[in-house]
Amino acid sequence: SERSCGLNGILPDELVGGFPKTREELFAYRAIILGSVEAASFSPDQLRMLADFVSKRGGGLLMLGGRRSFAEGGWAGTPVGEVLPVEFEGSDARGNAAPFFTGLSVHPTRAGATYPVTQLADTEQASTARWKDMPAVTAVNQVRLVKRGATVLLAGAYGRAQEQVVLAYQRYGRGKSLAFPIQDSWLWKMDAKVAVTDTTHAT
Repeated sequence: SERSCGLNGILPDELVGGFPKTREELFAYRAIILGSVEAASFSPDQLRMLADFVSKRGGGLLMLGGRRSFAEGGWAGTPVGEVLPVEFEGSDARGNAAPFFTGLSVHPTRAGATYPVTQLADTEQASTARWKDMPAVTAVNQVRLVKRGATVLLAGAYGRAQEQVVLAYQRYGRGKSLAFPIQDSWLWKMDAKVAVTDTTHAT
């Protein structure tokens, strides 16, 4: 059966020998979630396999925010960086990014207001109102630009009219890649103002 592969929260017997070393092993999965892990954790062959996983296998790839994600994790200029829907800004010649930290009040974009994944209520108006009531989150990855053809579903406001990408996706070859460059979406479940029965985080 097809599985999801993540570097966090994997099943006890999965990936015992480390991240898959062959295309056949990797292509047995449907989706891959990369947490806060540096590009240097992977061999050049594994980086190319990850890109091919999306473009040729038709898998899904999601990168989460964190101090070792996106530009901060040295992903600029890698095959995976090419697959992701976002542009890398402020990186030096080695792909390292300048320090960044901001709090974000998240809201759906025009596309996100009607997209099923980011609908938090039965109507667009109720969903938008629910997003306004969500706890703020933080980002350590400065991600403001997306690639041509990518769609931003969630954005976060900070500073003077500055917008940060919170959730973006794009079709890439036969698959899809997503960027979720915030580090504490768990606040949407664990914040004191969120009811224990609230299913927003699961959504």
